[in-house]
Amino acid sequence: MVVPGHPAEVRGLLRGAVDGLDAGSTYLRLSTESNRETRPLSPGLEVVRSGRRAVVVAVGPMLDPVLDAVGEEDVTVAYTTTVRPFDAGTLSLLAAASGSVVLVEPYLAGTSAFAVSSALASRPHRLLSLGVQRTELRRYGTPGDHAGWQGLDAAGIRRSVTSFLG
Repeated sequence: MVVPGHPAEVRGLLRGAVDGLDAGSTYLRLSTESNRETRPLSPGLEVVRSGRRAVVVAVGPMLDPVLDAVGEEDVTVAYTTTVRPFDAGTLSLLAAASGSVVLVEPYLAGTSAFAVSSALASRPHRLLSLGVQRTELRRYGTPGDHAGWQGLDAAGIRRSVTSFLG
C-alpha cells in the first residue's frame, strides 16, 4: 500500500509500483488531502525530526498535522508513503530507546498496527494507533471538519500524543 502525502509524490510512487510489478500488486491510495510540501521519495521511513520520548510515524498526508501537533514535544517524527511493505528495520532502530510509537494514518485506525507491533516484537513497546474511528459519522462537512471530529487535526493529535506520553 502506497499513500502519497503530496500530489508531486504520485508520479514517482506510481512509476515505482509499475516498475515493481514482478513483486505483486500495489494499492495506491490517493486523496484530496495533502501536506504543504513534497518530500523526497523513499521506500521506508524518513526521519523528519529527532527526539527521545517516542516515535511518531506519519503516513502520507498526516505529516503536516503531526508536525503541527507535536510542536515542542521531544519526539522523533518519521514520514512514510509506503506502509506495505513496512520499514520494520528502521522503526526498530528509531524506537529502541523509548519503546513508544504513535502511528498516525489517514484511514482506519490500526490498519498498520500489526506491522508496527511485528517490527517491535522482540522488545517491550507501547503503541498508539490514530486514524479514522470505526464509528460512522453521519454529518456533512469539509475534510477539515471530519479531521477534527475524528481527532486527526493538529489539536486532536496533540491531545492524543500528550495523553499517551503522560
